[in-house]
Parts: sequence; C-alpha cells; structure tokens
Amino acid sequence: MPRLMSLLAVLCLILGSTNARADFRADTTAKIKALKEPVTLSFWQTHNAEETATLKDIVGEFEKEYPNVKVKMDAVPFAEAQNKFKTAAKGGTPPDCFRSEVGWAAELASLGYITPLDDYLTAADKAAYLDQPMKLAIYKEETWGLPQVTDCLAMLYSKRLLKEAGVEPPKTMEELVTAGKKITKPEKKVYAYAYPANDSYFMLPFVWAFGGGVIDDKTLEVQINNEGSVKGLQFMLDLRTVHKIVPPGFDMANDYNNQLEDFKSGKLAIIFMGPWATASILSGSEFKDSKNLGAADLPKGPGGSGSPVGGHCYVVSAASKNPEIAAFFLDYINSPKFQARFTVKNNLMPTHKAAYDLPEVKDNALVQAYRHQLDTARTRPIIPEAAAIFPPLTQAYQDALRGAKTPKEAMDYVAREWKQQLKK
Repeated sequence: MPRLMSLLAVLCLILGSTNARADFRADTTAKIKALKEPVTLSFWQTHNAEETATLKDIVGEFEKEYPNVKVKMDAVPFAEAQNKFKTAAKGGTPPDCFRSEVGWAAELASLGYITPLDDYLTAADKAAYLDQPMKLAIYKEETWGLPQVTDCLAMLYSKRLLKEAGVEPPKTMEELVTAGKKITKPEKKVYAYAYPANDSYFMLPFVWAFGGGVIDDKTLEVQINNEGSVKGLQFMLDLRTVHKIVPPGFDMANDYNNQLEDFKSGKLAIIFMGPWATASILSGSEFKDSKNLGAADLPKGPGGSGSPVGGHCYVVSAASKNPEIAAFFLDYINSPKFQARFTVKNNLMPTHKAAYDLPEVKDNALVQAYRHQLDTARTRPIIPEAAAIFPPLTQAYQDALRGAKTPKEAMDYVAREWKQQLKK
C-alpha cells in the first residue's frame, strides 16, 4: 500500500506539471483580456536587419491576437547590447524583455537584473528544448531564459574543390592536413582552409580536439593552459607555417570577413563556420548552385571533437512591472512554428525539438547538418564571467599568431588573466 501511494503521488506531480503550462497560458490570456487599459511591453532585440524583418511579422501576429498588449520593439546593435542592458538595469530603466546572448545570462542573473522563469515552465516545457541550449539557460539550478536560437561551428566545404583534388571531406585533423595539401594551390591562390585571426572563438574546436579545456563549470579549474590546449593552438599555427594549407597572410581587423569572401569566391575549400553565415555564403559565386555547399561535423583530433555552442535566449527584466505578460509574450513568439519561420527565412537553428519535425525544417539540409553537429558540441562555461573570458583569449591568440608568444606562453597568460577574473 505505501508503494502504491508513492506511485500515486508521483503521478499527481507529473499530471500537475503537465497542466501547469496550460494553466499559465490560460490564466495569462484571461488577465490580458480583462485589462481595462492596454499594457505596453518594451522589448530589446539584437537581430540583424533580415532577421528583424522576420521578427516584426511574428510580433505583429501576437499584437493582432492580443490587442490589449502593445510591444515597443527596439533593435539594439549586438556589440552594444550587453552593456546597454546592464546600464539600463542599474539605472532602473531596463526593457521588460531582452534578447540575450547565452554567455550573458549567468552574469545578468548574478547581478539580479533578470528574473527566473521557473514559475512559467514545467519540466515538460524544459524537456521540449534541445539539451544544450536549455543547459545554457540554467544557472544555479534556476532557469533564466527561453532558448531562442542556437548555433555551433560545423565544417562547410566546396564540393567542387574537394572533388577536383580527389579528396573526401576530412573526418580527422590528420585528414584535414592530408587533404589540405592536395587541395592547396598557392599559384592559383587557392587554399584548403583558413581561420580568422580576429576571433579566438574559432580556436576552441582545436583546443578540445587535442584534449584541452577552458574552465570547469563546477570547480572553476582553469584548463586553458593544459597540455592539450597548448597542442591545439600549436596545431593551428602549424597549418599555416608547417603544412602551408592556410593562406600565409592575415588581417587582424578584417580576417573574419576576408575568410568568408574567399570561401564564397572559391579561393578557400573548407571553413569552420556557424549557421548565421550560410545565407551570405550561398550568395557567393562559388555557390550559385547551392548543392555545391557541403556541411559535415568538425574533424576529430586525438582528444575527440568539440564545437562551441552559441546562441541567444529571451530574458525578462527583474524590474518589469508585467513579468507574467512578458514571459507569455516571449513564449508565444518562441513557439516551434515561429522558430521554423526563422529557419526558412534566415537559416537559423531552432531550439525547440518539435521544430525539427516540421517539414520546412526537416527539409533544410544545412540546418539538419548543424543539428547533427550539436549532438557532440560543447557548452562554454556557464558562469557570470563567461562573456569576459574572450578578450584575454583573443589577445593571447593573436600574440601567438604574430609570433610574439609561443603557444605555451600565450595560454599561460590567459590562465593568469582568467584566475584573476574568477577571484573578483
């Protein structure tokens, strides 16, 4: 009998959890309809121009369905958004809701600038999202954001250039070198691969592939200068200086864009890139036939593989006077059908598992390739300092590229800087 009672109790909890979302939506809908005066929500978003056009249509549908809620949406440049939100929150004038980069959420939560959303999410709601994006929205066992879009780096390649060289897409870092030597033709200014010198984010796959690490979430152990991390950076340098499958020159300020343009014009065969760039890539002369663009998992190294998980989440300000309505609005615009619209129009990766079963997403080969890569991708440290780790990493990365520091010296510098940040 006690066992039966225990099972009944668990069943009740499950049923209660299942009904909570419906109650939240139904209760909030009733509250909105009962409003005597319309409510205005302020919403800051960081999409580019093309994505903003998609978002405007979705927000318009929300306002049409819920005319008692007006949404004042402002586009904030991504590079300014984190500091602008923190300044507004500190001054007591933040928006009701905000599109946050996943690396910002833990810091905003630790500062008390955003509110947890667990009252509006059941266990089933959280399970409806892909594991990696959901993990990035949780800090100290509370949920601070609705995962809106996710991304990771995958290997993009020109099928034409690989076929002409008689090679298959490399599955290991060793194969990248072997295939790269067959592809590279300096006299024609064609190279197998390139990495941007102005962004250390693109170094992480090599760090993980050779058994390195970043910062352990739980212990806060700094791993960036361990043997594997140093080997990963050395391997990157060797691709240019020893194996010569990477263009010899680099531009610290413009390398990211230069790399994209070279890939789009057929001067590069392979890049490690996120889905955010695929729309631009498909506009290039090399990919007039979109079937020429191949996508596969990143090559593995002796330590395995690792693609960094990125993306954005929607958060609600702790100072919002209408947090329930704000959460309701974000939940509405973040539904699988609207995430699928971003996939169709902007090639973005949904965070809802259900979105991947919709025909318009299921038939998108590029998005499905990134979805496969996401299964073995790795999250960055989920700590308040997450966004601050990249400036010293980029400085050290560039010092190593210039030859000002050895890989070991560069990584030791990063480790010292990070340890100081973690003490603050």
